[in-house]
Order: sequence, then structure tokens, then C-alpha cells
Amino acid sequence: MSSAHSKSVDNLIRMANDIAENLRHGASDDAIAAEQVANHIRRFWARAMKLEIKEYLKSGGADLNKIASTAIGFI
Repeated sequence: MSSAHSKSVDNLIRMANDIAENLRHGASDDAIAAEQVANHIRRFWARAMKLEIKEYLKSGGADLNKIASTAIGFI
């Protein structure tokens, strides 16, 4: 991960990518996995966390995997 963003964002990126990897295995395709990741983030992440990761995605989101990136776009 890039050092161009904060440790807080690094942690959110890691968590989003980990959730995406875990849920990808039980989903029939990436679109379903992305919706499951989005639902998880909506339910369990604090508002500030969601805003921060959405801002990161808007700035390019280079360190997010495909499923996590798609999911955050749904939020």
C-alpha cells in the first residue's frame, strides 16, 4: 500500500480487501460478492469509516481490489 495516505486509510483498505476476499469464496460471481461486501460495510462500519474509504475510492482507490472497489462504489 502506498504511503501517500494515512495509516487510518491503510487499515480501511486492508479491511475492505480482506472482507472482499473472504466473501468472494462463497459468492457465485464478483457482482454478488461486491454487494455482500457493500452490505457488510453498511452494517458494521462507522459513518466516518465509510466516508473515508469513499473519499479514497474517489481519489483513485489504487490499493483496493476489484470487488472491494465495486462494493465501495455501491455505498
